[in-house]
Amino acid sequence: MAGRVPDLMRSASGAAGVPDPVRVFGATLVADRPLPSLPLALVPRDGCRPLWTLRTHDIAAPDLSVRADAVQLGQFRYSTGTLVTLAAHGTGHDITIADTGRFTLSNDGCTIRHDAPPDVDRAAVVLDLIGVVLPFVLHRDGAWCLHASAVATPDGVIVFLAPRGLGKSTLATACATAGCALVADDVVVMRQHAHGVTVTPAGVPLRLHAATAHAIGVAARDEDEWGKVHVIADSAVTDLPLAAIYVLAPVNAMDAVVREARATRAAALALVANGKITELLGGDVEGDVLSRCVAMAHVTRMYDLAVPRDLARLDEVARALLAWHGGPVANVDDAVTAVDGDL
Repeated sequence: MAGRVPDLMRSASGAAGVPDPVRVFGATLVADRPLPSLPLALVPRDGCRPLWTLRTHDIAAPDLSVRADAVQLGQFRYSTGTLVTLAAHGTGHDITIADTGRFTLSNDGCTIRHDAPPDVDRAAVVLDLIGVVLPFVLHRDGAWCLHASAVATPDGVIVFLAPRGLGKSTLATACATAGCALVADDVVVMRQHAHGVTVTPAGVPLRLHAATAHAIGVAARDEDEWGKVHVIADSAVTDLPLAAIYVLAPVNAMDAVVREARATRAAALALVANGKITELLGGDVEGDVLSRCVAMAHVTRMYDLAVPRDLARLDEVARALLAWHGGPVANVDDAVTAVDGDL
């Protein structure tokens, strides 16, 4: 499992210091403390995603061991070494994270209790929410969360899979520059329906290393302590149909930009391997995970995409993707309108 994603942007507090609701993964989240990096919510849509409530309790020395009435399911470590553990009990699940505390999830997934150590870093709390806690809640609700990036084309959403540092966000930025709407970065939420697969916008901005953003000439701002900047790009706001998934394969700088279709078995294995919280779910659900990914692979087009190791050719890769998925778009509104029309 990769490390946390750097801080994204700041949300405001409402009247009397009460935080305004925020919007993430297609749902409204209400918290009793500020959630830096999450955008303010739009007007909630009745009957849409669950309304999540987060309540924080300060605990002087929170006990992060698995409680006596719970069963440990799985665990992983961030690249920084921070341990994350998932356990199940009669009233829900606990996710414990060494430096931010325990998140107790109700069985309906709508209520999250956070037992936090004193002076916990709220930015770190947000990163754990969007990177671990909410992806698990979405998984329980039937979604499959990928460690990926995604943009909207006239043909539908295209998703990019690759290990961290191999260009998912950079390629998504190039596509956004070409006129696509940003759908998600780091966590891509997919749901299978009778008519196919849809992707839910994450609602958080895209970040790039400042040097990369400068090299490819994109507008960016707000460099943080990780040396990352917020890429200025339009974002999708509604669920959109999935068009294809691309597994990025870096090749020599002079090689051609080509794609090769994956068979269903290879596609299913890629979905499992790139699951955002696969390790956390534990071995007891391997059968369910595999069957879910196989079912999704049967109705999903997946390709290996040769991406030359040359930032100067990135726009060529973006143009090729658009040629395969509906052609150039004049602006993001055209792209989203065209995709919405296919629902």
